[in-house]
Amino acid sequence: MEETDIRIAEVKRDAYEFRRDIVVGAENPRTGKTIAEKVLKYMEDKLTQKDMQINKLLMKNQAYKVAIKKAEAQLKSKAETGDDLQYIDFHQLQIENSQFVKRIEEANQELIELKRRAGRTVKILNNMKKKLSSLTAEAKFLEDEIKERKAMLAKTEHDIVKVVEEKEAARKEHKKLRAQSRQSPEMPQVVDYVSQKAEAYELEAQKRNWERKVELAETAAKRIRQAVKNGTQLPGR
Repeated sequence: MEETDIRIAEVKRDAYEFRRDIVVGAENPRTGKTIAEKVLKYMEDKLTQKDMQINKLLMKNQAYKVAIKKAEAQLKSKAETGDDLQYIDFHQLQIENSQFVKRIEEANQELIELKRRAGRTVKILNNMKKKLSSLTAEAKFLEDEIKERKAMLAKTEHDIVKVVEEKEAARKEHKKLRAQSRQSPEMPQVVDYVSQKAEAYELEAQKRNWERKVELAETAAKRIRQAVKNGTQLPGR
């Protein structure tokens, strides 16, 4: 029960420290999300503490082993010299030996538990590192996409400004031409120019049509002359 109470106190302390340092202390005030670097730092510090505790227990365990060997050597020395051990001395050594054995067993159990906790912590830390790497790659992709879209937006805005400038220049030119046409009535109007241009296109199309007809007629005449030259009767005669 004493061991259980100690474990409960440790869990409560770990939960309190995690809430203080991570849930509250590692929260980004701007985004409200937990800062990954602080979480990794917290895990690494915990692992360092566990390693220090493991080393401390190993040293303690080694000290117990040295003490046991010393007591066993003393016991062996007395047995070899033929010294009679008083019952109370022997009983005291047995008690101390059992206490040392019990302490070593407890230290070994605690060491095993610490190793298990360290393994779980390392696993969690590796998963968080993978998640952080994935989030970093995603953030890099989003940053590149944002830069690309900003560049497209800047180009679009530049094109809009250019079109507006061209529109304004055309408006001024149109206004200038209208003013000139009012001042010089003898100058051809824009409507007349458009009409003449359409008529020119139509005449050009007619010209190409007549040229095609002439080409066909020349081909037919060439075929007739060849037939007459060869003495062949023309079709339909």
